[in-house]
Amino acid sequence: MEKIATVSLENGKFIGEVEGKTLNLTDTGMRAVDLMLISVGYCFGLTVEAYVNHKGYKIENLQIKVKGHKHEKENRYDRITIEVSFDSDLTPEQIERIIIIGKRGCTVSNTMLKSPQIEVKYI
Repeated sequence: MEKIATVSLENGKFIGEVEGKTLNLTDTGMRAVDLMLISVGYCFGLTVEAYVNHKGYKIENLQIKVKGHKHEKENRYDRITIEVSFDSDLTPEQIERIIIIGKRGCTVSNTMLKSPQIEVKYI
């Protein structure tokens, strides 16, 4: 399955569009790497939410902090850490399973782990 995102520069502002939904990227005030880290946390959170709902677990105050560590010499992050907290009465084993599922089910972080081929073409 292919998904297409379009980024265009319109009147000095970058606009992102996917499946008819648009976002003025410039006006967010965030850099692309900020959005990347947020995407990792958001994807992880969506996966956790779906899993706990499926299992009927109760969690509250879900917080996800994503830390990107910049490589010293190359223009990339060499380490990303996801810190998760929430309130619940779950066992340590259930919490561990939530973390495993959150990591395994996130398309964003899975894509980063398996370096996709990126091809750039002028059309």
